[in-house]
Amino acid sequence: MNESGTSATADIAEWTIRRAKALGADSASAEVCHDRGLSVTVRQGEVDAVEHTEERVLSLSVWIGKRRGCASSSDLSEAALDEAVRAAVDIARVSAEDPTTGLPDEKDLQTTFRELDLWHPFEGTAEDAVEIAARAEEAAFAADGRIVNSDGTNFSTSSGEFTLANTLGFKAGYRYSRHDLDCAPIAEDESGMQRDGWWTQGRSLADMTDPEEVGRIAGERAAARLGAKTLSNRQARVMFDAPVATGLLDILEELLSGRAWYRRASCLEGRLGEMILPRHISVEEHPYLPGAIGSGVFDDEGCAGHIRRVVDAGRLDGLFLSSYSARKLGMRTTGNLGGAYTLTLVSDQTRREDTREAMLARLGTGFLVTELIGQGLNSVTGDYSRGASGFWVENGRIEVPVEGVTIASNILDMMRNIEAVGSDVYEGCRRTGSIIVPDLMLAGDAV
Repeated sequence: MNESGTSATADIAEWTIRRAKALGADSASAEVCHDRGLSVTVRQGEVDAVEHTEERVLSLSVWIGKRRGCASSSDLSEAALDEAVRAAVDIARVSAEDPTTGLPDEKDLQTTFRELDLWHPFEGTAEDAVEIAARAEEAAFAADGRIVNSDGTNFSTSSGEFTLANTLGFKAGYRYSRHDLDCAPIAEDESGMQRDGWWTQGRSLADMTDPEEVGRIAGERAAARLGAKTLSNRQARVMFDAPVATGLLDILEELLSGRAWYRRASCLEGRLGEMILPRHISVEEHPYLPGAIGSGVFDDEGCAGHIRRVVDAGRLDGLFLSSYSARKLGMRTTGNLGGAYTLTLVSDQTRREDTREAMLARLGTGFLVTELIGQGLNSVTGDYSRGASGFWVENGRIEVPVEGVTIASNILDMMRNIEAVGSDVYEGCRRTGSIIVPDLMLAGDAV
């Protein structure tokens, strides 16, 4: 088996699984991670918080027959590791048998260890991190004179390395990093106060939006919400702004998880091969995009991910399966223990000129959603009810900010009725342009 990763975590992971075997385990899997982080918050030009973190963690699973035991330890001394291994083995000896548990099938393990450019650690000081956050907040205040306060601007960064090893001979790992910046200003005028914000993230600082741009967008968004009205009950065309529309991909991941299917907790359960989206729409998964937040060399049990269409031309073609959920369903793992990789919703009808402005023109008169509130999805029935705010649009032009609205529908109907997808793609773990859905029920307090 090919191997990669850093020697410190690799040596500990390998020692741990050897020790598990020596203590009577039939098989074992160990992950050892070393992560370092920094988080700073600036509020109204002052440093509000600075937090340094460093974490070393062992996570271990062992099997005796079809009995599983798990243990973890943040102390990586040999004595503590030995204690964790003994605990996992003891738990396995008294656990109930589960015919579907165990290591993944060897044929599903990753054998191609791509260099995905995921490690770009922050090399600055805490003062440098504070400066990044302060630049964003200063830009937010400068964006509009009605920005009077702030819920804080946070810059956080983490980087580390890990190794996963098991008794099938798999031993591999890689280094990673992640950086996040979010700014949350508060606007005020005679109508009251409004909050909004903006954010950026990346494996590398170079992948992120400049702090000044993050602050400017955050300030403009907060100010634009001043004077918000509510709506009367009505049926209307709705456009979900691109950052909000990515939530549809999170919902799909939930409804298509193997756990939801074998627990019969998904309204899409049993619908493989059926049309769940319009024919012009597909959903693609890509584990191996270089430098992407949603990329990974392998999943949490060492299995290979797959470049694929989960939904192909509207037809449901795949699920998100671990080895365990796949066995429960009589299927084969898709390499998704730990969740989906980068998901992208695309339409073969989208043109380059389908910008946000063009999508507003296509919306015509209706509700532009820029924020959704609460969970509000019954995954078994598909019933959907979410609080929303945004803007009322007349003839393709934003007329007035709106708040206190509830969108009520069924997620299956919403997906089937998607009319258009914009080219204004929001880039992140979930990627899509803005989405227009006709004839949704809106409930508000206005008479």
